[in-house]
Amino acid sequence: MDISSVSPGYPSGSSKPQQSADPDSQIRSLEQKLRTLQDEKQKAVQNKDEEKRKKIEKQIREIEEQIQRLKQQEKKQETVSKTPEPQRADAGNAVDTYA
Repeated sequence: MDISSVSPGYPSGSSKPQQSADPDSQIRSLEQKLRTLQDEKQKAVQNKDEEKRKKIEKQIREIEEQIQRLKQQEKKQETVSKTPEPQRADAGNAVDTYA
């Protein structure tokens, strides 16, 4: 497999990961690419192709960073969705002063 055919998770011409899919599916996709790259790296090591190994290691680092960012993003979203709305101090204790 040619490593140039394995993208680092970015759509063509973009420097950011796609935001349309949920973080879980993006993480799974990136983890699959990571496994593929690790296999390719192993082959490069066996073939003593240092240049290819270095390129693959760079791609691996980039994907690992993407995965970490997505996991942090997912954790923030979980925290926000679990945070209850703050109660107003006067909620439920309103007095109609004009009655």
